[in-house]
Order: sequence, then C-alpha cells, then structure tokens
Amino acid sequence: MRINSLVDAGELEKEVAILSSEESHHLARVLRVQPGQDITLFDGQGGVAEGLIETVSKSAVDVRISKHWNVPKPVIEIDLIQAVPKPDRWELVLQKAVELGATTIRPVLTKHTEFKPNPKKQERWNKIVLNAAQQCEVRWLPDLQPLEEFEAILPILGNYDLVLVGSLFEGTRPFRDLPMTGKSKVAILIGPEGDFTEEEVRAAVDAGAVPVSFGDRILRTETAAIFGLSVLAYELL
Repeated sequence: MRINSLVDAGELEKEVAILSSEESHHLARVLRVQPGQDITLFDGQGGVAEGLIETVSKSAVDVRISKHWNVPKPVIEIDLIQAVPKPDRWELVLQKAVELGATTIRPVLTKHTEFKPNPKKQERWNKIVLNAAQQCEVRWLPDLQPLEEFEAILPILGNYDLVLVGSLFEGTRPFRDLPMTGKSKVAILIGPEGDFTEEEVRAAVDAGAVPVSFGDRILRTETAAIFGLSVLAYELL
C-alpha cells in the first residue's frame, strides 16, 4: 500500500520528520502502519521525501528520511470558480477538481445557490482537498479560497488568459471552437442547480468571460465541473 502524508513546512529538511498529531493518529489507528514501512511525505508546496517509518504511537509517527526533492510548480494554471451545490455534490467536485489538476478552487454564491454559508464547512472542505491530494499524489495543494459572492470574483477575471463560463443561454460556443494554444492561466465558471441567471452570465461576459456549452445535454452542476476541467486538462496539461 502506497502511503502519502502531508507534513509541516520544514520537516522534509530534517533527518527525522515528525508528523502532526492528527496525521499520526490516522496512520496509527486507521492505516495501522508499522515501523519499517515505506512512506512518502509532501508539504503541499512541491517538497517531497521518501523514508521509513521509525516509531509509531497514538500521538506521533516519526519518519527517517532517505531522500527528498522538489517538484516544480505547475506552469499551467486551471482555476475552477463554482457556485456551491448541495453538500454531497460539492464534495465530489472538490475531489475531482484536485484529481484533474485545478490549481485554485473558488466557491461562490449566486442568485440560485441553495447553499447557506457556514464557516465550519471550510475546515471540512480543506480536509477533502487534502485527502484527495494524498490519494492521487498531488504535490502542490490547490488553493481553496473562502466562500465569496459571485460579484466579488468579476474584477479578477481580467487576470486570466482565458475565462470560460458554462451557460444554457443562447450565444454560447462549443469547446472545440476555442483556441487553447499559448494559454497558461485559465478559469472556468460553473453555475448552480438552475444555472446562472442571464444577468450573471452577462456580467461575466462583460468582465471578459466567453460563454461555452457542454453539448446538447443539460448536465448536472457537478458533471459540468468535471467535464469542463477534463477538457481543459486534456487541452492544456
């Protein structure tokens, strides 16, 4: 079994890295690791190390590092800006966004968003992102931004080489007609159940976004996010 564990910054530079109490508890109680097992450590900022588990207790797991290196930061940025759907769908989106190479995830509130803001949810969302990164060996953790209003993201859309907004309204373009060559910073906006309002789509277009369609079928919001990120990953990564 391949084990990947997040460590605090600086631990990879030591001969023996000490894992956090939370991560140690997971390894000891859930995965039931034993001394002598191989393990890979990463700090979420490109640092990676291999080592052997040296000691195991309820509150601390120590790892003797054999080698460490740095993975370059991704040169292509793919950001997901998503109206938060129902909890189970949003958690799926978070997992798949990490797997598909999203570098930043921005949850937003729109007119049709049913989610009610809850600060306690952010901690759970961060944990979902971390777990997904551990499972698929992502070495640079995506930047999960705090929940914000849709209007707050409009001023930043001009910072991208290309911004796409999924929409059911007329006037959209299919993905295949969009030039992707030379784009290094791209964002995709996905609406909630019920789609963006026409006013929201117009505001995004006025801010520089290009409205796109996902084909003839109407996709659920989580499917649209996965579809859009998959296309961008195929075209750019």
